[in-house]
Amino acid sequence: MIDPMAAQMAQLLDGSDLEELREIVARWVADAPSAGMREHYRRFGAKLIELKQHFAALPVQPTREELEAALTMMLKMAAATGGQR
Repeated sequence: MIDPMAAQMAQLLDGSDLEELREIVARWVADAPSAGMREHYRRFGAKLIELKQHFAALPVQPTREELEAALTMMLKMAAATGGQR
């Protein structure tokens, strides 16, 4: 089963170019309700941008379905470990 958050992230990664993604992240940061949330969105957005840049270097782009499946697995792993590094 695909996580709804993973589906949204996959849509962002698949449907936005790098500049659009940067603008979206900037809006998240600007609209955050607190300093802690701004930092969280800044870090999260940086990881999404890094991932988008990595995909740009690949000879074959992953499909949205592949992105959704991989992101769902990553979210499950993060939840299982409590989001610790």
